[in-house]
Amino acid sequence: MDLHLFRDFHGWAQVWRGNERDESLKLLIKSNEHSPNKFRVNGPVSNMPEFWEAFRVRPGDPMRRADKDLVKIW
Repeated sequence: MDLHLFRDFHGWAQVWRGNERDESLKLLIKSNEHSPNKFRVNGPVSNMPEFWEAFRVRPGDPMRRADKDLVKIW
């Protein structure tokens, strides 16, 4: 495991961590153009092989998309 990557991902998650009540989350979704914090973290990393390696995420795990569903920009 690459400890540097682990620390980077852990730090990123800490920046975006939050605890919102359902009512508050519903209001934010209706009134704010930005994604809720959970999706700002989980969405991108579920596409990243570096994340899978750092946290030993295996095919079929919730934080790993199937190869056919991966988002590739470049």
